[in-house]
Amino acid sequence: MAPAVSHSVLPASKKLAFTDNYFGPPKSNDISKFRALVPLVTKEDVHYLNASFQPPMNLRVRDAIEEFLDQATGAPHPKPGWQATTREAQELLSSYLHVPIDSLVFTRDTTEGLNLFQRSIPFESGANVVLLDSEHPNHVYGWLGLVSQGLEVRMVETNGSTFANADTFASYVDEKTIAIGLSSIMFHSGQLNDVQDICNTFRHKGVHVLVDLTQHVGVAPLNLTGWDVSAAAFGCHKGLGCPSGLGALYINPNVLPELKPTPPIVGAGAIANLPSTLLAKPDVEYHSSTQRYGHLNLSLVSALSLKASLKLLCEEIGLENIEAHLRSLGWELAQRVAPLGVKVLGSRSANERAPHLYILTLLHPRRKESMSHTIAVELESRSGFTTTLAM
Repeated sequence: MAPAVSHSVLPASKKLAFTDNYFGPPKSNDISKFRALVPLVTKEDVHYLNASFQPPMNLRVRDAIEEFLDQATGAPHPKPGWQATTREAQELLSSYLHVPIDSLVFTRDTTEGLNLFQRSIPFESGANVVLLDSEHPNHVYGWLGLVSQGLEVRMVETNGSTFANADTFASYVDEKTIAIGLSSIMFHSGQLNDVQDICNTFRHKGVHVLVDLTQHVGVAPLNLTGWDVSAAAFGCHKGLGCPSGLGALYINPNVLPELKPTPPIVGAGAIANLPSTLLAKPDVEYHSSTQRYGHLNLSLVSALSLKASLKLLCEEIGLENIEAHLRSLGWELAQRVAPLGVKVLGSRSANERAPHLYILTLLHPRRKESMSHTIAVELESRSGFTTTLAM
């Protein structure tokens, strides 16, 4: 079955408030039957509001892990099967992201993926990159690690702004700018940045756009080829619901020739002419695709989990349905908290908001104590009380 992934549920012709009735509970999109696959959220006394930090595991992923354990303890030679399943997971992931399979490689996590690309861009002393001052530290520190080589890291002062597009970066970009780095969805605010606009404006000027998708994958449709990003990295432990230890890196095939020919980390997985004897030789030939950034040893249990998760999210439910459901939950949340005098911070425009991440003005301890239901995990954000919704 082909993955049920195409376009975002956001209307292309007009911008609507996230509280518009357009985003109310759709009668034709009842995915409540899938909640039974997540035992934690079926408990009447639990409302799980921290999915952007760590979503509760679903039973499909648990079954995949248990199958892995059964094979690990009972099968004489399970690894080739696990490796084949890893390839299937890679195929499903590339289909979801709308990218060629050889442009996508598994990593350990977001940090490794970001750093692999950051350290592959050739630059001269005095070059600069531009970031939001609110960007995730894993992204920022990767660039700061290159300051000793002469890179300037420019920070856009957001001053409480909860949306970024090309105009946000325009006054900071000049002829020495080699890259713009940002998250498509910001972890602390839930803002949905206009990556398409940023790429359309700056990519043809020779400025790379490196995107952290960690908060975006698994909650909405994505088309990286359509965006024309230079590269994107993410972990699979949030919206994709896998155990920690597996991430992915996408590099635009058209960008590869502009990068350093030798990857920052080199192992046997990077080598196109790897001898069958596994005896390394000095005539090194790297893969001509993003596979040059690959490793031979991956978290296979996480890869099996990813395949199970993608089958559920993309083929059984559909990412469009998931996004619509999450936006309807956000719509209902706003309706319910408004009479209590509680505000949802950030932009009112749905086009500038993540489907699943909302910040409430719940800073006073007595407000927290008055909540009538158990909240599985609380996370105090930079601006207020973070609520992140799931199925």
